[in-house]
Amino acid sequence: MNELDKKIREALRAEDADLADDFDSEPSIFEMLFETFRGKHRWLVFLSIFWTFVFMALAVLSVIQFFRAEETRDLVMWAAASALFLSGVSMMKVWFWMELNKNAVTREIKRLELQIARLAGRLKE
Repeated sequence: MNELDKKIREALRAEDADLADDFDSEPSIFEMLFETFRGKHRWLVFLSIFWTFVFMALAVLSVIQFFRAEETRDLVMWAAASALFLSGVSMMKVWFWMELNKNAVTREIKRLELQIARLAGRLKE
Protein backbone atom coordinates (compact mmCIF):
# COMPACT_ATOMS: atom_id res chain seq x y z
CA MET A 1 0.00 0.00 0.00
CA ASN A 2 1.47 3.37 -0.95
CA GLU A 3 1.26 6.73 0.77
CA LEU A 4 -1.78 7.88 -1.25
CA ASP A 5 -3.77 4.82 -0.17
CA LYS A 6 -2.96 5.55 3.47
CA LYS A 7 -4.15 9.14 3.14
CA ILE A 8 -7.38 8.01 1.48
CA ARG A 9 -8.04 5.47 4.25
CA GLU A 10 -7.49 8.12 6.92
CA ALA A 11 -9.93 10.44 5.18
CA LEU A 12 -12.67 7.84 4.99
CA ARG A 13 -15.21 7.46 7.74
CA ALA A 14 -15.43 4.22 9.66
CA GLU A 15 -18.52 3.17 7.69
CA ASP A 16 -16.62 3.58 4.43
CA ALA A 17 -13.65 1.56 5.64
CA ASP A 18 -15.49 -1.69 4.87
CA LEU A 19 -16.14 -0.45 1.35
CA ALA A 20 -12.45 0.36 0.91
CA ASP A 21 -11.54 -3.13 2.12
CA ASP A 22 -13.76 -4.59 -0.60
CA PHE A 23 -12.01 -2.43 -3.20
CA ASP A 24 -8.56 -3.59 -2.16
CA SER A 25 -9.12 -7.11 -3.39
CA GLU A 26 -8.32 -7.31 -7.07
CA PRO A 27 -9.78 -10.23 -9.00
CA SER A 28 -7.36 -12.95 -10.06
CA ILE A 29 -6.48 -13.44 -13.71
CA PHE A 30 -8.87 -16.40 -13.92
CA GLU A 31 -11.74 -14.36 -12.49
CA MET A 32 -11.04 -11.65 -15.05
CA LEU A 33 -10.96 -14.24 -17.85
CA PHE A 34 -14.29 -15.74 -16.81
CA GLU A 35 -15.74 -12.25 -16.44
CA THR A 36 -15.27 -11.67 -20.18
CA PHE A 37 -17.61 -14.59 -20.86
CA ARG A 38 -20.39 -12.94 -18.84
CA GLY A 39 -20.38 -9.55 -20.55
CA LYS A 40 -22.55 -8.15 -23.32
CA HIS A 41 -20.03 -9.06 -25.97
CA ARG A 42 -19.45 -12.66 -24.94
CA TRP A 43 -20.25 -13.83 -28.45
CA LEU A 44 -17.30 -11.77 -29.66
CA VAL A 45 -15.05 -13.40 -27.07
CA PHE A 46 -16.17 -16.86 -28.18
CA LEU A 47 -15.62 -15.86 -31.79
CA SER A 48 -12.11 -14.60 -31.07
CA ILE A 49 -11.23 -17.79 -29.21
CA PHE A 50 -12.58 -19.85 -32.08
CA TRP A 51 -10.46 -17.94 -34.60
CA THR A 52 -7.42 -18.15 -32.34
CA PHE A 53 -7.67 -21.94 -32.38
CA VAL A 54 -8.26 -21.98 -36.13
CA PHE A 55 -5.23 -19.76 -36.76
CA MET A 56 -3.12 -21.85 -34.40
CA ALA A 57 -4.12 -25.11 -36.11
CA LEU A 58 -3.35 -23.60 -39.52
CA ALA A 59 -0.01 -22.31 -38.24
CA VAL A 60 0.95 -25.77 -36.98
CA LEU A 61 -0.16 -27.30 -40.28
CA SER A 62 1.90 -24.72 -42.18
CA VAL A 63 5.01 -25.44 -40.10
CA ILE A 64 4.61 -29.18 -40.70
CA GLN A 65 4.23 -28.58 -44.42
CA PHE A 66 7.26 -26.26 -44.34
CA PHE A 67 9.46 -29.07 -43.06
CA ARG A 68 8.03 -31.52 -45.62
CA ALA A 69 8.54 -29.18 -48.58
CA GLU A 70 11.42 -29.86 -50.93
CA GLU A 71 11.31 -26.96 -53.37
CA THR A 72 12.35 -23.43 -52.49
CA ARG A 73 9.06 -21.98 -53.72
CA ASP A 74 7.11 -24.28 -51.38
CA LEU A 75 9.40 -23.46 -48.47
CA VAL A 76 8.80 -19.74 -48.95
CA MET A 77 5.05 -20.22 -49.34
CA TRP A 78 4.68 -22.32 -46.17
CA ALA A 79 6.97 -20.01 -44.18
CA ALA A 80 4.86 -17.01 -45.22
CA ALA A 81 1.65 -18.88 -44.40
CA SER A 82 2.88 -19.84 -40.93
CA ALA A 83 4.03 -16.25 -40.29
CA LEU A 84 0.61 -14.99 -41.37
CA PHE A 85 -1.29 -17.42 -39.17
CA LEU A 86 0.95 -16.76 -36.16
CA SER A 87 0.32 -13.05 -36.68
CA GLY A 88 -3.39 -13.81 -36.60
CA VAL A 89 -2.98 -15.66 -33.29
CA SER A 90 -1.02 -12.71 -31.91
CA MET A 91 -3.68 -10.22 -33.01
CA MET A 92 -6.43 -12.26 -31.37
CA LYS A 93 -4.44 -12.43 -28.13
CA VAL A 94 -3.79 -8.69 -28.17
CA TRP A 95 -7.50 -8.03 -28.71
CA PHE A 96 -8.40 -10.36 -25.83
CA TRP A 97 -5.94 -8.67 -23.45
CA MET A 98 -7.38 -5.30 -24.49
CA GLU A 99 -10.82 -6.62 -23.51
CA LEU A 100 -9.46 -7.62 -20.11
CA ASN A 101 -7.95 -4.16 -19.71
CA LYS A 102 -11.22 -2.50 -20.74
CA ASN A 103 -13.12 -4.51 -18.14
CA ALA A 104 -10.59 -3.56 -15.44
CA VAL A 105 -10.87 0.15 -16.32
CA THR A 106 -14.66 -0.07 -16.32
CA ARG A 107 -14.57 -1.73 -12.89
CA GLU A 108 -12.40 1.10 -11.53
CA ILE A 109 -14.69 3.75 -13.00
CA LYS A 110 -17.69 2.11 -11.34
CA ARG A 111 -15.83 2.15 -8.04
CA LEU A 112 -15.19 5.85 -8.47
CA GLU A 113 -18.85 6.46 -9.31
CA LEU A 114 -19.86 4.67 -6.14
CA GLN A 115 -17.48 6.72 -4.04
CA ILE A 116 -18.69 9.96 -5.66
CA ALA A 117 -22.32 8.99 -5.03
CA ARG A 118 -21.54 8.28 -1.37
CA LEU A 119 -19.72 11.59 -1.06
CA ALA A 120 -22.61 13.46 -2.69
CA GLY A 121 -25.04 11.77 -0.30
CA ARG A 122 -22.87 12.76 2.63
CA LEU A 123 -22.69 16.39 1.45
CA LYS A 124 -26.49 16.60 1.25
CA GLU A 125 -26.80 15.65 4.92
